[in-house]
Amino acid sequence: MNFSRYFFAAGLALLISGVIVGQTPRRRTTTRSAPAKAVTPQPVPEPVNRPSPPRESKAPIPLAIVNGQTITTVDIDPRVREEVESLEERVADTRRRVLELQINTELLEIEAKKRKLTSQQLYNLEVNKRVVNPTEVEINKFIDNNRNQLEETDETKLRTQVASLLRANQEAKISEEFVLRLRTTNPVIMGVDINTPNLNPAAVLATVGGKPIAAGVVIERLKPAIYKLRLNVYELESEALERTINDILLIEEAKRRNVPPEEIVRSEISEKSQPPTEAEVAKFYAENKSRIGKDLNSVRNQLAEYLQEQGRQQLERTMAERLRKGAQIRLLISEPQPPTQAISTDDDPSRGLATAPVIIVEFTDFQCPSCASMHPVLEEVLKSYGNNVRFVVRDFPLAMHANARKAAEAANAAHAQGKFFEYAALLFKRQDALDVPSLKKYASELGLDRARFDAALDGGTFAAEVRRDIADGEMYGIDSTPTIFVNGVLLRPLSAEDLRAAIDRTLGAISTIKTPTN
Repeated sequence: MNFSRYFFAAGLALLISGVIVGQTPRRRTTTRSAPAKAVTPQPVPEPVNRPSPPRESKAPIPLAIVNGQTITTVDIDPRVREEVESLEERVADTRRRVLELQINTELLEIEAKKRKLTSQQLYNLEVNKRVVNPTEVEINKFIDNNRNQLEETDETKLRTQVASLLRANQEAKISEEFVLRLRTTNPVIMGVDINTPNLNPAAVLATVGGKPIAAGVVIERLKPAIYKLRLNVYELESEALERTINDILLIEEAKRRNVPPEEIVRSEISEKSQPPTEAEVAKFYAENKSRIGKDLNSVRNQLAEYLQEQGRQQLERTMAERLRKGAQIRLLISEPQPPTQAISTDDDPSRGLATAPVIIVEFTDFQCPSCASMHPVLEEVLKSYGNNVRFVVRDFPLAMHANARKAAEAANAAHAQGKFFEYAALLFKRQDALDVPSLKKYASELGLDRARFDAALDGGTFAAEVRRDIADGEMYGIDSTPTIFVNGVLLRPLSAEDLRAAIDRTLGAISTIKTPTN
């Protein structure tokens, strides 16, 4: 596996995860399941120090028109307004940072060749071997300073997460210092500004050790980062706008009734909001037991609060829907469309003709409950499209799932014997037992050559294949599973209806292109 590719992918993943760090927390208006535990954010290596210019005050941006009244960024949450108005600045900064990441990757490759090492050997020598485990004092200090932001309640897991975060922070710092040293010994000549409007893909953005970096390469790798940045700001903006519209309509309703707005909220929400019954809590727990992972008594109060909040939010939605029925509302913002990316499929498990007009690529995790839920949906939808669709599966085991990576290796070992999809179906059905002995047992159930299967699994034959899928996934902006692309376009949201719509839309577009026009 090319480590330089992996190095870039890992850096891009950190950058993408970092575009939302520090942004305004969102209050979800719709939630279908219990809240998941927060994942400790990973550090984002900063580019070479660059002073930030003072921000100019921006003209208000129109967002919607409600009963003739224009709502602008001035009318929404000030923190969200700042996110909206600074968006283009952060897009420009993201472009610069991805270019710097590409330059750093080239520097690593050049230095490795000079020393007659692989890029991974060089990185291990100059970075990994210099990272030391954090002390108990450092872990305790971090926990004490960030207690309000840490949601993990299991002390052992929390300390493990914090230790990993501190190591990652240390690695990022050492890596940046190493890159700065490389820049002093290898010439880096900057070319066309990455933020030039209508940038030609052939334009040279930089030359590193005599090797040019073309804009087209960076533009392709920028797609997921820019999309996620714009999408996150849109979601913040949309939720803030919805709350503002609801407030305006509530005030108008209060004026019509000649009562304070608080009285309407009290009569339609507060007085109707009731704590859930014991039966309701028990029912919810039974339906989500595998995701909650704790006994009912230890989470009873938390679940009761969660269900009561869900009930209150439903009352809020009901009132908002009633107020909107007679209102004239025109939104002036729209959700950004996901980009089309060149999603590689190489030799990954697939079904369908290689020449099929629609290629669906799923990045999955065999220990992920959502992936297991999506599996039958994919099976049901795809069987109705026959030879029009090719389905490709790639691995993206999440770090939070202890058995996911080995399960992915096992699925690849089954693929080597022509039984990937049968084996994958077993893994999704038996997510509670994905330890190595169980993985081998499932191979026997399918009649696989156990000696060959066991040798591949125990020897890590397909570990590099899984790492390559992860690296590619990170380059495509993936940070959760399942993630599905339809002809290179991210599927959002994940449902049978949306999958069918995406396939039909793609087939329709292809048909239009092939049909000659008069």
